[in-house]
Formats: sequence, structure tokens, C-alpha cells
Amino acid sequence: MRKNNFKIIFSLLFIMICQLQCIAADVKIENYFNDLNPIQHIHHFDDRKGSLSKDSIAYDDIIDYVHYYNPEVLTNWNAWENNKSAEDVYNDYIDAYDRIYDSASGQDSDVQAGIGFAQADAMLIQADKNVSDSYVDFLTYYLREKQLTLSTKILDINYHKSNFELLNAAEALAEAQRKEDSATNALKYGSGTEVDLLMAKKAVVDANTNIITITSAQNTNKRNLVANCGMINETNVNIVPITVYDNFDITTINFDSDYEYALSKNVQYEIYKRKKENARTDEVKNEYDILIEAAPKNIYNDLQTKYMNILDVLNTKASRDVAYSLAFSSYNKANDEYKNGRISLKEFKTAEYNLNAARNNLELIKYDLSAAIENYSATKEGFGNC
Repeated sequence: MRKNNFKIIFSLLFIMICQLQCIAADVKIENYFNDLNPIQHIHHFDDRKGSLSKDSIAYDDIIDYVHYYNPEVLTNWNAWENNKSAEDVYNDYIDAYDRIYDSASGQDSDVQAGIGFAQADAMLIQADKNVSDSYVDFLTYYLREKQLTLSTKILDINYHKSNFELLNAAEALAEAQRKEDSATNALKYGSGTEVDLLMAKKAVVDANTNIITITSAQNTNKRNLVANCGMINETNVNIVPITVYDNFDITTINFDSDYEYALSKNVQYEIYKRKKENARTDEVKNEYDILIEAAPKNIYNDLQTKYMNILDVLNTKASRDVAYSLAFSSYNKANDEYKNGRISLKEFKTAEYNLNAARNNLELIKYDLSAAIENYSATKEGFGNC
């Protein structure tokens, strides 16, 4: 009787919902969010596929590598079913419910039967929360692809950033070794202590450890970058140098209008709305109401965080510009004084080290700025948190 009651209730719900929503659903499948065309997206720029290099990755090509060769993206698009309705998916859950309920009904033990009935009831709840359709699946896969593209771009940026981190680390190691030599001589001639020498030796060890850490991180970034682009052996893949932001005019950003645009384009926000339309019970509809109500604020906060990150990077860049100017002046002065015998080679080398470090730090911040702008742009285009 319990099973039959459930079937009667859900049959009535199906009829009512189909009458009220099927026409709107058909229209939405034909006119996807933001005028997206699923078939055109899945097969976009097919002529580009054959021209992509198999042994090098260029930053501007990452969007195509991820689309054509990323294993997760390929699996998603191969699994996507055009015109799959919410009712089709829901019926699959109902069939599973029937099987679990029938199995529970045949149990000799009341305890086992009770467990089976509880699992069947849980299946109905899961059906309402997880029910999907072609529209939801496309947007979900589309959003995942865009987020994978962004994370792959950041991997590329960080890979190249590591080159300047390694330059800095090499400079720091050379400076630490000079100080160790100086501490060794000082101890030898009685003007230094063993503690000074031990500290100098530790600085050398730390500098070497830092190089190992940066190299390991760079290798990991390359491995993940290559894997995201659907390639197998990262050893033979060349990562093409990228052009980074040397500067950025923050006044070109209009945060208020960007927020309105981000809100109108946010894919996850649209997914919540569609899932609420597909929901059968008030309980699940209310859950999506909460998500939908919170979404505008979450999008605003996410975009604002990305905006503040750009400001922070620009402030750091301004500080490093000043530091580089000071280091350059100090180096020129030290170079003149060393040529005229007024300072030692050690003092000149220190000034040279400071200049190189300041120059490398300026290069590093350019990569941070590029990453910050990419993150902001992705949120603005609707691929951010919600």
C-alpha cells in the first residue's frame, strides 16, 4: 500500500508539473542561458584541433587544449545527452526506488526490511535534489570546463613565475656562500666566531633547500599543466614563454557595472534557478531558494575579493618599483666606489645582489598581476563562486 501511495502521489505530480513546465523547458533547451548553443560549443573551432602543437603549449591555446584534450572535459561532453528531460532522470531514480522497495518487501527480517524501506525513502529525496536535464548538465559541464581553463592558465603563469623565483634563489645562494667564505676567513684570522660561521653555513643550507622547493613546485605545475592540456609526458613538452602585464590601469575597471554583468552571466546562479524549477517538493525548492537568495551577495563578495587582490598586487608593484630604483642607485654608487678602491669586493657584490633581487622581484609581481587579472575576468564573465 505504501508503495502504491507513493506512485499515485508522484504520478499526479508528474502530470501537474509537465502541464505547467514542459513548454517553458522546451523553450529553454532551445535558447540556452547567455545565448549559448551546446552543439556549437562542443564542436567550436574544430579546425583548430588539427593545428594545435603536440609538443608545446602556448598560453593563448590553453582554452582549446582543455576543450579538445582534457580527459574530464572529453568525458563530460561524451556523456552529455541532448534533449534529456528532468522526467527521464527522475524516472531512473523512481525505478531504483522500486527495486529497493521490492527487495525490502521480500526480507524475512523486519530490521532488514526497515533498512530497505529507509533506503528507498532516501532515494526519493536524492531524486528530487539531484534530478537534472540537458540544460543543467550542459551548464554544469560548461562551467567546469571554464574553471579548468582558468586553473590551467594559472598553472602556466606560476610555472613561468618560478623561473624568476629560481633566479632569486640562485642569487641568494651565491650571497650566502660569499658570507660563509667571509665567516670562515673571519674565524681563521680571529675576527669572527664559530657561531657566526655556523649561522652562515645554515644560510647556505636554507638557500639550497629553497632552490629544491621551488624546482619541485615548478615541476609539479608543469606536470599538472601538461595533464590538463591532455598530454602525457611533460618531459618532452615545451611551455612557451608568456606575455605578462607590465602595468595595469585600475581605473579601467568599473566595479559596479562589472558586478551587474557578473550577476547576469553567472552560470552557477542559473543552475540553481533551473534546479529549483526541476524540484518536485517544497523542501528542496526551499533549499534552492536559499542558494538563489544568497547568490548575488556571494558573487559580489567574490568579485570584490578578486578586485582587492588586483589593488594589493598593484600596491606591491609600486613598492617594488621604488625598491628597484633605490637598489639601482646603490649599485651605481657601489660600482663607482669599488673601481676607485673605496669599498671591498664583498660590499660591491652585496650591492649587485640587492639590485638583481630587486629586478627579479619586479618580474615576479608581473606574474602575480596577470593571475589576479585572469581571476577577476573569470568571475566577471560568470565563472566565479556563487
